[in-house]
Amino acid sequence: MVGIILLLNGVYANELLNKNNISCIGENQSISQLQGEGHRSPYVIKKGSKRYRSDLFFTVKGVVTKLKLGRNAGFFMQQIDKSTLSLASKGIFVRTTDMTNIKVDTNVCVTGVVEEYYGMTQLHPTAEVIVLGDAKAVAPTNIVVATVDANFRETLERYEGMRVRLVNMTDMRVTKPLYYDRRWQRYNIILSHQQINIHPNTAAFPSSIFADQHALNNKQRRLYLQLSGRPTLITKSDYIRVNDKVAGVVGILQFSYGEFRLVTDDQVSKIQFTHLSDRETLPPRTTHHLRIASFNLLNYFNTVAGGTHNPLRQNRGATTRLALHRQETKLVKTIVTLDADFIGLMEIENNGFGKNSAIQRLLSLVNRQIKDPDKQYKMLQPDQSDLYRGRYLGSGAITVAGFYRPSKLQHVSTRVIDLPIQRSILGNAYHRPALTPTFMRDRGYEKESEQLTISVNHFKSKGSKCVADKQRSAMLKKLRISSRKNNTSLQKWQRTKLKFKQDRQGHCAGFRSLAASVLAQSLARLGGDKIILGDLNSYPKEDPLLVLTDYKQARYAYYKIKGSTHSYLGQQLIDLKLDNGFGYHDPFINENTDSWTYSFQALGRLDYILVNTDLLSDVVVKKVWHINAAESRLLNKDKGFLNKIAFSSDHDPLFIELK
Repeated sequence: MVGIILLLNGVYANELLNKNNISCIGENQSISQLQGEGHRSPYVIKKGSKRYRSDLFFTVKGVVTKLKLGRNAGFFMQQIDKSTLSLASKGIFVRTTDMTNIKVDTNVCVTGVVEEYYGMTQLHPTAEVIVLGDAKAVAPTNIVVATVDANFRETLERYEGMRVRLVNMTDMRVTKPLYYDRRWQRYNIILSHQQINIHPNTAAFPSSIFADQHALNNKQRRLYLQLSGRPTLITKSDYIRVNDKVAGVVGILQFSYGEFRLVTDDQVSKIQFTHLSDRETLPPRTTHHLRIASFNLLNYFNTVAGGTHNPLRQNRGATTRLALHRQETKLVKTIVTLDADFIGLMEIENNGFGKNSAIQRLLSLVNRQIKDPDKQYKMLQPDQSDLYRGRYLGSGAITVAGFYRPSKLQHVSTRVIDLPIQRSILGNAYHRPALTPTFMRDRGYEKESEQLTISVNHFKSKGSKCVADKQRSAMLKKLRISSRKNNTSLQKWQRTKLKFKQDRQGHCAGFRSLAASVLAQSLARLGGDKIILGDLNSYPKEDPLLVLTDYKQARYAYYKIKGSTHSYLGQQLIDLKLDNGFGYHDPFINENTDSWTYSFQALGRLDYILVNTDLLSDVVVKKVWHINAAESRLLNKDKGFLNKIAFSSDHDPLFIELK
């Protein structure tokens, strides 16, 4: 007997343990049987009640494919089964904090109950996990869409918990390039099956059936590619771009917070990116049309170069002279290449108009690169009486600006249109003032010049909350606490939460809608042609754009647009009815799949050049220049770890030309 034990402890035992057919005492199911072919385990589903755990105990065997430490610790295991008849996943997550002696590429035997944990099927051990010995590494399974899959999300469900590989046949496209998720402190790339994802409110108004369906389609195609660590350097030829086809990635497919996530140990430099659309170059202008452009600069601050202070004494931009030089090199190159006769600029430091201001510095750098005096720019400078404290355009750290060519536009005046301010015990919110110059435009073939007013804007962002958002959050918190009392309270909380989520406009939509109305009413008092441009922080069919363009309740199925409470112009409380749009036109509206200027979870357009009706027929050229949003912002950080290549912002510039 002792001899047998010694023998088993020797080389013959290792040979036995290396075999995948090693016995697991009490094994009564396979992992694929626990997973089932549906979205939930067949052992957790029970009619008439909400169930998250099986009544029965199961014992299964598998090979450990990945350890997960920290929050919700455990490990992934996968059965070794060559059968291809079942469409169920062969992998599962084992939730446990006790992983003594558990290593990748070992055979384990687990006894426990099956759980559905926020949509992910997992195994919760009720006894000590038994390590059976070493095993061969599990070969990754290629993700292939089956004919029975109604959508790509169903395909991913069949591989949940498994070690998988993306291949060319999987047809995954980059929807959001490499970015850093601060909340979870990890690096992601958002992929989409067969095509890039466009924001639902691009072509359908918020909360509509069409927007909901679009959002669902986006979700059914989406896959987060989650890098396990800090990405290494990539070369200029290996850059990642929107719509790139991705293959060669190996990782474990997980499901958390409502999304499938492929967690990979592969470095970015090892992943195969096939460029389906290369970087865009902008050819030189060949016409004499009037070119109008809009460009968000992404926090151009000259603080580190001796710039004067902004009202908040903040520096949101470059923190070193080297970083500022890199940023300026890219910004100047972009502006000079755009070759616009007027360019509206957003996110420039609000530190006045003097020689040490960011506006003056940028203007000087741009003009230094333009040899032809007729193509050099002047900056817009409002009257001192229109400025905050006689110095600043608004009271924030950033503001808007404008450059124009006197050879093409004869400056008449520059107005500052104050937009609403929200004041409440819950906090204040602001828009940047609208910088609104009026020019006389020489059409050449006309006897008289025509008046043209251009308003440069940057509406309140979607990120931070306004009063209505804070009130909704407080209401949801109250309902969530009371939801523990009974099913009725629980259902009320869930319905209310769903209602607030479906809008997809982000925070402060009503506040932006009010700003749109105030702006359009102010412009209505002026004669001549008008253009509204800038970063309006709204997608094309969201409330602020509907107010500026074609909104009528009958046209939008009685969709009601509401402004915001606690909003003031000066000391006067604003109470405006938003019943009708102001008739501006968006020349890019019919090019929604290619007119995006910003990438969040999906691609969309936040930047606009809107024209009045008389000008619409004069628009002969329109273009979004995809040089920034199509690629990763990480490549532009002053303390970044990737090669610095030609990006200047997180927004794409766009322009039109008027005949």
